[in-house]
Amino acid sequence: MTKPIYRLSSIARPLEPQYPTNRAVLILLPLIALGTGGIAFLLRDAGLAGAVSAGLQGMLAAFLAWALGREVDPDRNEAAFIAMALTVAAVALGHAPALWVLALALMGTRVVVRTVGQAAKLNDLALVTILAGLAVFVDGYWAMGLVAGFAMAVDLFYDHKRTLNLVFAAFATGFSMFALVQSGGDIAAVTLQPLGLVEPGWSLAVLALTALTGFFILTCPAVTSLCDASGEPLERRRVRGGGVIVLLFATAAMFEGQAGLLAALPLWAVLAGLAAGRLVPKRKRA
Repeated sequence: MTKPIYRLSSIARPLEPQYPTNRAVLILLPLIALGTGGIAFLLRDAGLAGAVSAGLQGMLAAFLAWALGREVDPDRNEAAFIAMALTVAAVALGHAPALWVLALALMGTRVVVRTVGQAAKLNDLALVTILAGLAVFVDGYWAMGLVAGFAMAVDLFYDHKRTLNLVFAAFATGFSMFALVQSGGDIAAVTLQPLGLVEPGWSLAVLALTALTGFFILTCPAVTSLCDASGEPLERRRVRGGGVIVLLFATAAMFEGQAGLLAALPLWAVLAGLAAGRLVPKRKRA
């Protein structure tokens, strides 16, 4: 179905309440805000302002994880809701999410998957580039610009007419290169050393999840979900490409050590939701 917003953006997807899953999300989000905010206030002595902040962070992270879960496995609603539940659990345990990283992962993945059915517009590419800058310079994840640039390059690989992607990919990559130079330019110091700071248990967990998710991405079955605007089936290769992009975003977060990993737990929640969703038999559509 054609909507006015699709004339402005190809990566914006309105949360329409006429769909049961969307209604469920709209009901859950304020409850998540109250729950995560209440836990911060009662159990962590966060104070009123801290509780409100925790509630808003929990709500936004839960929504972004759910939306990203819909991109990597559009045929299975269960995957997105599992990602949402795991994200809420992470926030409730006190792991503040890196929201700019999550927003970048969502929009960068949509450029690749083309869930709406249209190629990314000029303002879409600009938005992804801006989000890459915020993820690098505000959230402090130097490698996110590289992954964002790679996502735009993957879209170009699938559609050779999208040469403008290279301009924005160069800017996004430049953010990471600038941050790398500012940190001293020592690749080992910003990659291997932070990875060595990740606790062994967490390292094993993400390694196992990476292997499992990688298998499910590569063996992605034919996609039956339709594009929002065109009504055509989503491309299997693009859905697989989106899964790879999310995996790269999650892996890049580990270059900030244990703290970076914990703040990016919603990305790993999305991947866990993808794996769990594939293990549940897909319901037949009416």
